[in-house]
Amino acid sequence: MVVLDKESIVKLIEKGSGLSRDEIESKIAEISRKEGISEHAAALLLAEELGISIEDHENLPHLGDIVPGMSGVNVVARVMRKYPPREYTKKDGSKGRVANLIVYDSTGRARLVLWDNFVTKYYDELNPGDVIKIIDPSVREGRNGIELHTYFKTRIIKNPEDPRVEEIPPLEEVRSYNYQRVRIGDLIGGERFVEIRGTVVKLYRVTVYDACPLCRKKVDYDPATESWICPEHGEVEAVKITVVDFGIDDSTGYMRVTLFGDEAADLLGEDPEEIDSKLKNLVESGLTIKEAGRKLAEEEYYPLLGKEIVVRGNVVEDKFLGTIMKATGWDEVNERNEIARVRAELREILKEVL
Repeated sequence: MVVLDKESIVKLIEKGSGLSRDEIESKIAEISRKEGISEHAAALLLAEELGISIEDHENLPHLGDIVPGMSGVNVVARVMRKYPPREYTKKDGSKGRVANLIVYDSTGRARLVLWDNFVTKYYDELNPGDVIKIIDPSVREGRNGIELHTYFKTRIIKNPEDPRVEEIPPLEEVRSYNYQRVRIGDLIGGERFVEIRGTVVKLYRVTVYDACPLCRKKVDYDPATESWICPEHGEVEAVKITVVDFGIDDSTGYMRVTLFGDEAADLLGEDPEEIDSKLKNLVESGLTIKEAGRKLAEEEYYPLLGKEIVVRGNVVEDKFLGTIMKATGWDEVNERNEIARVRAELREILKEVL
């Protein structure tokens, strides 16, 4: 993958706009200062504003092309889902805000993490179905794959003019993106990227843990330094991660499901901080954390029982629980999509018969 550097972009602007190099550099510096982004990102933005296409001069990256640690990349993706912003505590004791969005293109999906002023600037104006260009994100490895984190160099453009826009499937086609619908009764264990349509029939526990914002792994609090420590990333600003364990039945069988993070909080309908507060109240009343998790699930979130959903993830063998699904996401049942799915299956059957 080739990404043009700032100097190459300046030459293209100079050639295509009639502006002098000094004028171009001045405009880049002004955009960089005004938007708080790098001059490379500012040069890309200026080229787009002037209608100077750089796509013919570089291999345009897709989500499937990027790997953790890459810099200077830009990708075009559609917003698939957005989660409510939540507060976290910074190292200096002040409060910050973070919000997660799931985005996708024709090659895969990624988590887009908006930090602090990016939440204020972009969160309200971005909605599922919107197409955006993300310039200069920090590319990191997350719990479920690539994550794009905003920082001072990052720029987000809504409805960009970019040839990659036409490649992105519409939202209604990707709710089951890369996942195969299966029946619980047909599972043997070890299946990956599968989805199950079923009814929530049991709630085992609800819990929240403090996690590293980079890798989503559990972190420990060090009283000596008054900070959270991640085994991989050292001192970090912890975020709250929700976990919900439930049982699902699809009439062919029953399976235990574990759902993490924003998807879990979304299913429960509450922010991790609110859930954590309820758990702490139960622990203070004399329950253990495990007892509190079970009691909270049974008494607070029982309305989920009987809810029909589509849940996606990988089927794994747990040494204590047996065959379970580690879920990466869920959706409400869309009757229109379900009808289209059945029609497609019937067409395939008829082809074989006829």
